[in-house]
Amino acid sequence: MRTFLSLSDYWQGGLGVAATASGGHRSYEGAILAVINNSYDTCIRLFAGLLLGALVGFILGFAVAVSHWARRLVGLPANIVRTFPLLAMIPLFQLWFGITFLGMVLFVAYGVGVIFFVGTLNAVANMPRLYTDYARTLGASTWRTYRTVVLPAIFPELRSSILLSLGIGWTAVLGAEYLGAQTGLGQIIVFSEQFAYVDRMFLVALFFVLYASLSYALFDKLSRKLTDWAPRAATERQ
Repeated sequence: MRTFLSLSDYWQGGLGVAATASGGHRSYEGAILAVINNSYDTCIRLFAGLLLGALVGFILGFAVAVSHWARRLVGLPANIVRTFPLLAMIPLFQLWFGITFLGMVLFVAYGVGVIFFVGTLNAVANMPRLYTDYARTLGASTWRTYRTVVLPAIFPELRSSILLSLGIGWTAVLGAEYLGAQTGLGQIIVFSEQFAYVDRMFLVALFFVLYASLSYALFDKLSRKLTDWAPRAATERQ
């Protein structure tokens, strides 16, 4: 409990609780507010990056999978970019975008976009071609075939990419906050590392594990309901 109480050092003041930096005492109220405030900032960066990365990665992957021209224009550069180690890109993003919200969001989006790009390519490639053949036989246009047949058909396989992206996203947002964020759970770990507060680092790491597990479980439950129509292996149904 003493370790949790020490997190009140990261509350910047307000709501009737004074910051320790301005003479306030450590309190559980300050610790709770510090956790909520920093968790909120981290989650905003995470989900903004997730949405951007998922959108860009999906669009590029889908375009490369279905268009010959997109495959020639985007395929090679995208496959080169996805080979770069994620954490090794932190100094480059810091150089390009500085210590900004945009830089942290783009870093998360980069990590997530790579996963979505590859996952979308594989999902489209593994979709049974009979689906599109039946649709065209029944007179469906190309746009309607993609919208009503291809997109629903690839979602069950793309679901695993989304789950993987959640794990990558939490890793990326922690790395992004190493760019010099002044708020967020990653910022607490940075300051704790500087002063060798191992207990605080361990506690904040537990928060990351808890949040990542909750987000994974919630999406897994939701996505299972959306894919009830898809056949599953007997072991998975159990």
